[in-house]
Amino acid sequence: MQTRTGLMSRRKAATAGEIATEAARLFAERGVAQVTAAEIAEASGVSLRTFYRYFATKEDAVAPVLEIGAARWQAALEEAEEEPAVAIPAVLAAQLTPETPEEAEGLSRMRPLLRALAEDRELRAVWHRVNHESEERLVGLIAERGERDRLAARVLAAAATEAIRIGLEEWSRTKAGVRGAGSPAALAARAYAALAPRR
Repeated sequence: MQTRTGLMSRRKAATAGEIATEAARLFAERGVAQVTAAEIAEASGVSLRTFYRYFATKEDAVAPVLEIGAARWQAALEEAEEEPAVAIPAVLAAQLTPETPEEAEGLSRMRPLLRALAEDRELRAVWHRVNHESEERLVGLIAERGERDRLAARVLAAAATEAIRIGLEEWSRTKAGVRGAGSPAALAARAYAALAPRR
């Protein structure tokens, strides 16, 4: 039986996700500077007051969208049979390569949002915060999977997180597709190979 607290938590998460989706869509279509918090709230079907209960700024509103990818790939890494140092390259490649048309479309929609990072300091701050928080969670996951040296876990987590960030950012600057040469997966693989500690 669902508890009242659990149900409310899921409803809040769903509302935050809807706001984030609309914020990302509007930013991608019109540019961050041309979108207001009120417009995001209206598109999401909530009041401006409700919007500000969830997010401090309009840029903050896209954080849940940016966090989805990190959560998915870390879950995949947690399920991998190999130790993280061995599993990371394959997991990154799999998670950054869309398998369905819907996944491909979702990744393509990220391109204009990622391009906007160069022009909007507040949005860039949200992106870097999301990546930092993802890296911190990854340190714990790597440690739980057997890496007892915290420094080694931090270095591995940083290499993986930065590889994804760099791969996505560089891909967004190009017209490359979501698969194959120049894709996020291909660029992240190159970045990880350069950043990962040699074993």
